[in-house]
Amino acid sequence: MLLPATLYAQWIPDKLLTSPQLLENDSNRWAFSIDMTGFFKNNEYFSPLENGYTLPGINLLPKIQYQVNNRFRAQLGTYSVFYSGEQREDGIHFINDIFVQMEYVVKPDFYLVFGNIYGGLNHRLIEPLYQWEKQFTSRPESGLQLLYQDKQYFADVWINWQRYIERGDSVPEVLTFGTSASLQLTHLESSINLSIPFQLLINHHGGQIDTSDEKMIVLGNAVTGIHSEWSFKKSFIQSIAFDTYLAGYYDKLPDPTLRPYDKGWGVYPVLQVKSSLFTLMTGYWYAEHFYAFDGEPLLGSFNPYEPGNQVPIRKMITAKLAYSQQLLESLSIGAQIETYTDLVLKSTDYSFGVYIRFNKEFNLKSK
Repeated sequence: MLLPATLYAQWIPDKLLTSPQLLENDSNRWAFSIDMTGFFKNNEYFSPLENGYTLPGINLLPKIQYQVNNRFRAQLGTYSVFYSGEQREDGIHFINDIFVQMEYVVKPDFYLVFGNIYGGLNHRLIEPLYQWEKQFTSRPESGLQLLYQDKQYFADVWINWQRYIERGDSVPEVLTFGTSASLQLTHLESSINLSIPFQLLINHHGGQIDTSDEKMIVLGNAVTGIHSEWSFKKSFIQSIAFDTYLAGYYDKLPDPTLRPYDKGWGVYPVLQVKSSLFTLMTGYWYAEHFYAFDGEPLLGSFNPYEPGNQVPIRKMITAKLAYSQQLLESLSIGAQIETYTDLVLKSTDYSFGVYIRFNKEFNLKSK
């Protein structure tokens, strides 16, 4: 089950999303599945906030699963990323990452997930909070998730435990708490849809049982706004959406040597036109002293790797043209071109890429 576009705005490659739905027909069944995405993304960035680089590779998630009924499913697998031209002998990253997930349906449309959660793009975070290419390269998020989704409401609350520690460890624990929600205000059958999004991220580095000398980090971002969308039936243009987001940033324990600003904000009006094959999006990002741990670096006010590189006021025009197509039931493809025109630095950075995803499930044994 994938949510209708009315519940999440911004440009999100929907062919890369994953469904938590458990079907009655899959009860008491063993299955093997393989989720494999080949990607190529070239970032031609010359900004002081981010250098250019290229991502050529494949990520792979094979797993076995058993579904007891339409209320519980357990999955076990491994996750790896292969980069073309990698200088290691095997060329494999994260090959030792185990994927393990337990999913329980509390009631229809309400899911409780332990272990590896439905993360990344599935959270529907806007680009200033989440750089979408991390879907290709980041480890699967792991922790605890409460997820509710139907045609009118979307609520995703999670903890992503990125580093677990034990007493006496020399490094601090690292975790992210997140909330992403949307409430549709108009009637479901209406061609004009209005909804209110809310997003919250809190990043924490620290702990009480480690021996690390690293300074504790507690910082967060919050987003709200209004999403409006006009849908068209039997038309090449499926929908036109206009959204306005207000984003905030706050650093509770500032460290000026690493993060020069302890609070900031941004506003992001976005226009999106979607057809059956293409999506066109353009927006204007204005921000002051803004930062997000996992956000698109070009939209921040400083470079986290070189904090001396700062652009306190951000005035940027973003534009994206994306193509996506479901070729077969288990095979989809997509491509995109993105530009970021910085009105302060008077420069344009751009990226382009393509991906193909194979996601197939095979029945092993029925009872």
